[in-house]
Amino acid sequence: MLKRIALISLLVILAFVTVQAQDTQPVTPAAREIYTVLSYGDDVFEPDTWLASASEEPTRTTGQWRNDSVGGLAYLDYIHFDTPILEAQLGDSFGPAWFDAVLYNYDEWRELTTCTVDGIIIHDFSLLENNLKYTMRYWVQWVSESRVLAMFVIFPTDDSANLSTYSERLFPNAAVCAG
Repeated sequence: MLKRIALISLLVILAFVTVQAQDTQPVTPAAREIYTVLSYGDDVFEPDTWLASASEEPTRTTGQWRNDSVGGLAYLDYIHFDTPILEAQLGDSFGPAWFDAVLYNYDEWRELTTCTVDGIIIHDFSLLENNLKYTMRYWVQWVSESRVLAMFVIFPTDDSANLSTYSERLFPNAAVCAG
């Protein structure tokens, strides 16, 4: 009986020490790319008026922010490349064929301007959807040989103030094409 009490006491002490050791270990969440994507909107889109969502897939991680009260939409596509992509390839990879695919749901679309500012390619588009006119600002930024950021913001065409405001918040040094 004394051996049994000693064994139980030893097990209780070991369990206590194990729990204490676990409690003192720092807990760090795994770095998830979904958090990287969502962080782009942290200081940009007010959480009381913009709804955020995100998803992870093998080929991309995406984030979306939507503000129905002003008709605003922002979408970030953090594209994954298995084979390296160089910054110099962005213009070819994100050209007419890319936008034909990205904008195929719109009734009409037309590119207004394109330029490169601080290594970021900026495209402005005029869009028509259900007889409503929108303006889209679209940025393409090389992040690494395996990641490219493609992001756009859309507002009704008559709301250029919000388009400018959110463009400046997202890309302060590359908010718009000059001129």
